[in-house]
Amino acid sequence: MAKINNIHLKNFRNFSAYKLSFDKKLNIFFGKNGCGKTNILEGISLIAKGRGIRNSNISNLIKKNENNFLIKNNLEIQNNNYDLEIFTENKIDKFKKVIKINDDLSKDSLEFLYQSVSFLTFTPEMERLFQSSPSYRRNFLDRLIFSGRNDYNRLINKYKKCLIERNKIIQNNSIDNDWLNHIEKEICTIGLEIHNLRCSQLNNINNNINILKKDHKFQFELELKIKDDFLKNDITFEKYQSILKDSRIHDKQYGGTKIGPHRSDILAIINKDFEAIILSTGQQKTVVLMILLAQCNYLVNNIYISPILLLDEIGSHLDLHNRELLLDMINRFEIQFFLTGTDKNLFSFVSTNAQYYNITS
Repeated sequence: MAKINNIHLKNFRNFSAYKLSFDKKLNIFFGKNGCGKTNILEGISLIAKGRGIRNSNISNLIKKNENNFLIKNNLEIQNNNYDLEIFTENKIDKFKKVIKINDDLSKDSLEFLYQSVSFLTFTPEMERLFQSSPSYRRNFLDRLIFSGRNDYNRLINKYKKCLIERNKIIQNNSIDNDWLNHIEKEICTIGLEIHNLRCSQLNNINNNINILKKDHKFQFELELKIKDDFLKNDITFEKYQSILKDSRIHDKQYGGTKIGPHRSDILAIINKDFEAIILSTGQQKTVVLMILLAQCNYLVNNIYISPILLLDEIGSHLDLHNRELLLDMINRFEIQFFLTGTDKNLFSFVSTNAQYYNITS
C-alpha cells in the first residue's frame, strides 16, 4: 500500500513554489478554473511511468521563463518512508523526466517505485468517453490494464514500433522479405497478447460489477465488450500472419496496418439493449465511475494492489447516482483519494473526514 504524504512543487506549471501535506485518505482541492488544481494532480501523477495524467511534453511542465522543474514527495510504502525528487534533465535539447528515490537513481529503485505505486484517474474528457474516438477508448482501457500490470506500456510501445517498422519496409521498392516476415511474426505475437489482455480486463470489470451489484443498486446494467471484426475468439497466430501478409499491397497503398488491436474499439452495452454512446454526459460519467469502482475492487481484492485515485473536476455532473458511486469508492476501500472541483460545496455530501485545500495560486 502506497500513500503520498506531501508535495513540494518548484517551477512547475503555474507554481513558482508550492507546498502541501496530505491526508492519508481523502484530499479535496477546490478553487476557480485555472488556479492550478489539475496541475497538482499532474505533479502527483508523475510519480508513475510516463508523462502524467495529461501526457504533456515534459518541456511544457516547466514554468515559463524557467529552465527546469522540481517536485519533491514523501511517499509511504508498507509503513516505510521514501523521499522522491522528480526533475527535468535536458540532453541535446530534449527534456527527460528523472526520478530520484532516497538520492538513488538506480534502475532497481525505479522498478521498486513502479511496482509499489498504482494510479487510477478520472479526467473531464471521460464524461464523453463513448462519444470520443476509438483510440481514446483504447487508451482508457490500456490505462486500466497498466494500473495492475506496470510493464504493460512496454508491450504497447513495442507493438507500435513494430507497426512503424513494417510500414517502412513495405513502402520501400526493394523489400527484405526475411526481415518483413520477422516483423510480422512479432506483430502477431504481441497483437494477440494485447488483445487477450484487453479481453481479460473487460471480463474482470464485468465480473466485479456483478459482484458489487449485490450491495450497490446501480442505475443500470453495464456490460463491456471488445469490438473488432478481425480479432475474434477463433483467430489463430497462423491466420493472423497470413492475413497480414495478404494485406501488404493494401497497406502500402493506404498506409498503416489495417488489422490488429490498434483498430479495436470498446463497447458499453446498457441494460442489454443499447450502446452508451446515446447516454448524456452525466450518465457516461456514471459508466466511467462504475468501471473505476469495479477496477478498484479487482485491484484491492484480487491482486492486492491499493491504487491511488486522482479524480479531476469530479465535482461537476454529480447527480444522486454519481454521488453514491463516489461515496461507495471512498467508503469501501482503504486507499488514498485526490479530488478536484470548483467549489467546496460540491463535496458537501462526503461523509468521511476529508482534508480540504483552497487553491488560489
